Amino acid sequence: MPESPENHDYSNRWLKATLELTQALQKQTSIRGGLRLVAQRLRVVSGADYVAIGLTDPRLPADTAFIEVVDGLGFEDVSGNFPHASERSELWTNVIQSNKAVISSDITLHPGFHPPAELAEALSILGPGMYLPLAVSGNAFGVLVAGWRRGSSFETISTIVPLMQMFADVVALALQQVRAHSMVLEDRERIVGELRETILVRLFDIGTRMHVISGMAGQTEMRRRLQDTINELDGTIRQISATVFALSDARTPSRVPLSAQVLEEVEAVSNTFNQTPRLVVHGSLNGLPEWLEQELVLAVRESLADAATHQAVSNIEVFVQVTANKLALTVSDDGQAGKRLASESVPVRLRGRAQQLGGTCTVRADGPTGTVLSWQVPLHGVSD
Repeated sequence: MPESPENHDYSNRWLKATLELTQALQKQTSIRGGLRLVAQRLRVVSGADYVAIGLTDPRLPADTAFIEVVDGLGFEDVSGNFPHASERSELWTNVIQSNKAVISSDITLHPGFHPPAELAEALSILGPGMYLPLAVSGNAFGVLVAGWRRGSSFETISTIVPLMQMFADVVALALQQVRAHSMVLEDRERIVGELRETILVRLFDIGTRMHVISGMAGQTEMRRRLQDTINELDGTIRQISATVFALSDARTPSRVPLSAQVLEEVEAVSNTFNQTPRLVVHGSLNGLPEWLEQELVLAVRESLADAATHQAVSNIEVFVQVTANKLALTVSDDGQAGKRLASESVPVRLRGRAQQLGGTCTVRADGPTGTVLSWQVPLHGVSD
């Protein structure tokens, strides 16, 4: 038989486990990671053979829940992809809609118990079980399930129901915070993507066209007004770029974000080119080793310094790409490079450092006057 809740040591173990779990959840930013932690800790403190947690999705009907995490009975590595539709999961639906727990001495015989086919055979050995709502302010957003094998010492689970309910109530508050934080991060990533992939691209294109029109304008006053507008547009682009990079790197405040360093290098040459070079970033700059960040910043700086030696540059772009296999930098401009397009024209330090890192650095012509400098290094095997 399980220990009695009147046993102070037993009750204290539950309280300690609940407190430790709440503190651990405060550090979680992933809802799946938080749920996995809850399931593991609950199995330890309750002696349950099986724990599952399902959550509702605000974008789907209220009677639809998804098993997010399963732990025990050999399912420790299984999570997600087990939909419980209303016609198959009456038990889940009732718990969520009524915000009331279901306690059963034989959960597999309880009306509405219809587990996914992938779990049905394994769960057939369960006897005592309970479905507890995960709710905040009376609104259930998930279900916490625990089950024990038939014939185990937990045949009478009514004695631990109050402790299980306390655990579920406290965990629900913590999980709601993790869930809200996770949704904020998702929204932030979506906003960053829209700003970077759509709005900034359009602004850069408008700026480029205005530069061309400015060169074609015949009247001095018209050119001056166009240049004032271009300067304001460049300022807006810089502000939006800074905002995008600040949002992208908000999770890593311990040092100056790589994106901010790259942006600083780009802005530093604005006076040299009488414009801010267009900066395009594909992929995430987060998570690169610090030494590789320094290599990229140096490559940007030296590539722009090389472009500054070209004559009559009216358009210049810095393109940074991060894939699963490589970190690449391309700096292109439409200036006149003269006779400096041979292989020896590649900045010596850039080429040398790229080769030491297993990469390459090349320069090629782009049209009648343009120049493209390409620098890339592999990410395979890169570590701090």
